[in-house]
Amino acid sequence: MATNNNVQSGNHATSSTESESRIDTAYLISIRGILKYACLLFCFTAFICVVSTPQCSGTHLFLAVVTFLVMIMQIIIIIIFVFRLKTKFPGIDFELLDIFATSSDALYLLIASSVLIHYCRISGQLAGGAMGLIAFLFLVSDAVIIFLAQRKETVSDTNNQDGR
Repeated sequence: MATNNNVQSGNHATSSTESESRIDTAYLISIRGILKYACLLFCFTAFICVVSTPQCSGTHLFLAVVTFLVMIMQIIIIIIFVFRLKTKFPGIDFELLDIFATSSDALYLLIASSVLIHYCRISGQLAGGAMGLIAFLFLVSDAVIIFLAQRKETVSDTNNQDGR
């Protein structure tokens, strides 16, 4: 009986370490993770500002849709990196997906926020546009960090191959 309990407690310990290894807690507190959370916060604030104020034209709907889609894409990227799905699908370059999605999301937010700020004079709409521009800055910062990390990897890989 005593050996059976030791085996069960040993199995429980390995299963808990396996579940801990499935979640990348370092990404949650990394600069990239923090920038994505800040972007989500400001996109959500922009979305609430835009949909809760009176309509000024169709531009408010454009920013509302863009902020909603940016939130969905950034949540998907966070899930991919936190749950280490890139190790389960080695054929997909998730770093390239991340830089492409982040860059395109930043461009969409810049266009939508600029158009909204230019054409609307309602204070809630202007606040939503300003929040969208701040989210744009977070996305650009994230894209630059991803690009520099990829560049550093490429340079170190090239240096290692030249040494052979």
